[in-house]
Amino acid sequence: MHTFKLKYIGVTLKRWRKIKLLSQEDLAWESGLDTKTISLLENDQQEPLFSTISSLAAALGMNASEFMKEIERDAERARIREKNPHWLNVQME
Repeated sequence: MHTFKLKYIGVTLKRWRKIKLLSQEDLAWESGLDTKTISLLENDQQEPLFSTISSLAAALGMNASEFMKEIERDAERARIREKNPHWLNVQME
């Protein structure tokens, strides 16, 4: 099985979980994962399998490709903020 080294999966996962008004327990239930896995992923302490990404994406109402794009957007925002810390809320299309 293939794991993904995604530095910003935790930020993206937590952001989308909150957008969807889900607790970690709710997301665990909807995705078929356990709460500990959700917590580890949100805190960047575990690298996800592709099947995990797919399950999370489906629970958040998107497909894996859309979720991966969201992760890339969050990574780009973080890179911009690292270069210019005064840009606290970088908006990207």
